[in-house]
Amino acid sequence: MRKPGIKSILLFSAILSLAVFYNVSMLYALRVSPGAFSAQNVEVGQDTDTGIDLAVDNDTDKEREFSIRVVEPKKLTSESLRGYSPLPDLSWLHLERTHLIVPPKGQSKIRLYINVPNEERYFNQQWAVSCLVEYVGQKGLFQEAIQMLYMFETRPKEDVAERPAGSFAAAPSVVKVAKGRIKAKEKPGFRLYNNTSEERTYSIKSFVPEVKSEKLAINVTQGLAWAKMASWITPEVKKIKLAAGGVGEIKLNVKVPKNALEADKGIEALIFIDSDTGQRRFVRVQVE
Repeated sequence: MRKPGIKSILLFSAILSLAVFYNVSMLYALRVSPGAFSAQNVEVGQDTDTGIDLAVDNDTDKEREFSIRVVEPKKLTSESLRGYSPLPDLSWLHLERTHLIVPPKGQSKIRLYINVPNEERYFNQQWAVSCLVEYVGQKGLFQEAIQMLYMFETRPKEDVAERPAGSFAAAPSVVKVAKGRIKAKEKPGFRLYNNTSEERTYSIKSFVPEVKSEKLAINVTQGLAWAKMASWITPEVKKIKLAAGGVGEIKLNVKVPKNALEADKGIEALIFIDSDTGQRRFVRVQVE
């Protein structure tokens, strides 16, 4: 049975559009929304209704048919989005339908569902996947197609019975710090797993994304605000070597000014972990 929508869905870059001129006299226009979204707290072992409809708009005067496929995401180059890795199995994101007939000047929708297998290693994950919408039967030099970007973060879990998936990973993927414990002697932190058969070096740094409407970037958790300074939340070590199969403890220094927490919202920062292979993971740190 499909469970209701994911608890925390964050929407951004709502519409992608593409206009293609053919023989100069005709304009084909395809619009798709949402062009991108980020979902947190995706449950493991449940067939989940995301609560998101992929909407395709046909701005022409003729009925048109479109195909929709789940595909690998393009290489993510944005500083913050590099922390997402490709969805391990494209079949986990499934569509209500794979073809849409869209009436003239009309819109049709399909619902998106995600089903992450019930395995302990899939907690604490951050994945990206795309859907490709194409006009069926198109001819000529120009091809109408739009590829969306969808990001999923599975539910964080601190006490994992199995290593998190991936060549390297962190657990928990979300570290929560109560504002009353900022000065506590026991520092918050997370475990870093080297799941490869070779020694690896990891660089660790704090990061706060720039909020620019024209730039696609990782979203802040709903109900929180990005920390004004990355220096408020920093890792104790900037670099660590882990042997093959090794596990390291990364402690965090949390020095958030009192007046930064007087507002209704808590704050959030990211800890980026970069492997010497060029791969990246991230951990959200939330102070409330």
